[in-house]
Amino acid sequence: MSASTSPGIPLYLHHLPGNVTVSGVQTSQVLNTTTLWGGTSVGPNLRYNVFNFTLYPALTSALTSIGPGSIVLWVTVSGSPGSLNATVYDANAAGQLAVVTTSQVITLNSSPNTPYKLTLGFNINHTFSQSSTIKLSMTVFRVSQLYVWYDSASFSSAVTIPVSNIPTVDLIDTFDANFTSQTSFSLNWTAPQRIVYLIIHVADPFGAYHVANATVTITGPGSTTVFTGVGSSLTTNPAAPSKLFAVSWPYSTNLPNGTYVVSAAANDTARDQASNTGNIYLTSISGSPQPSNPPPTSPPNPPNSSFPSIYWLIAGALITVLLGGLLAFLFLTKRRRVLCSKCRAKLDPKVEKCPYCGNILEHPKGQTEQLTSPAAQQPALNPPGSGGQNASSTIAPASPSTQNKPPNPVATHDEAGSGKEKAT
Repeated sequence: MSASTSPGIPLYLHHLPGNVTVSGVQTSQVLNTTTLWGGTSVGPNLRYNVFNFTLYPALTSALTSIGPGSIVLWVTVSGSPGSLNATVYDANAAGQLAVVTTSQVITLNSSPNTPYKLTLGFNINHTFSQSSTIKLSMTVFRVSQLYVWYDSASFSSAVTIPVSNIPTVDLIDTFDANFTSQTSFSLNWTAPQRIVYLIIHVADPFGAYHVANATVTITGPGSTTVFTGVGSSLTTNPAAPSKLFAVSWPYSTNLPNGTYVVSAAANDTARDQASNTGNIYLTSISGSPQPSNPPPTSPPNPPNSSFPSIYWLIAGALITVLLGGLLAFLFLTKRRRVLCSKCRAKLDPKVEKCPYCGNILEHPKGQTEQLTSPAAQQPALNPPGSGGQNASSTIAPASPSTQNKPPNPVATHDEAGSGKEKAT
């Protein structure tokens, strides 16, 4: 960034149609850099008055003034010889005054009817703070009449102070077609999207009114100039600390990829100039040539599509193994249970005696079946000599409901016959 080092900025004396308040004081006698003349004005006779002029608007930022300055006045004088001097003050926002410098004293020549120009010199080494103002005060000695003429092109009375670093190009903003801040622009966008909007910020301690204009030059690879333009002012407040200028550049698709340098230059009303530069990038971003919205400067990498597949495969395999193991455990556990023949309880095959009824368990090979203890089986056998009789009995297992009862005796052939005899 570079700024002007001006030999001096003239602050012209003006008379306003109404009073304004500056540093807590109302006045219509002001200083500023404009040449918007209100028409020739003549001040009061300085023999009886101290004539004051105050910078309006107040400073929007700090201002350093170092070096020789001057005060140029158009005057009419009667009753010379006499003398005149002037004092420059720093007036803060509260209205407190501090002497900055005092001019040399000059001898006045008599010219009661025709204004003539006189110059008072001074040296200054001071930094005015933000929101403070500059005040000029003039006094005369040993003259009967002295009038100051001002506020016209013919009588352009002014105080000139040396300044540096005004104006300054503080910032160059670049935006895409959606007015989104952007520094990278695609050659694959559609025609309405291929446009660069630029906003140039030009600051000046005297305010936006002191900034005259701003221009933009864009150079591409190989230092080839591809665009020049003049900014349109966006600032309406003359006392604003900076003035904004807008420029638009519709670029074509036949430009090469690369870095493009944006150079902005600004001028104030005193023809002082400042400049600054910035970079933008034209790229051919792969993909659709007509995005619904301009892509970002650095498009994010696409997600790894293999990640979900691997994740679900691993999770599915783990779930399958767990379910298979659980089913196998339940199945094997169920098959290895045995039934108690007495109370019908399902028992571990390793148990030899039922813990519920005390029945002795048998463990046959194959499927579990009903078992009875030897004590529950009560066969009725024929005596050795009665093998040809019809009174033979069968072996039948005892039912659970009758196992605790004594078995019924089995009737033999002889007992049956004696029964019949008793009946007779």
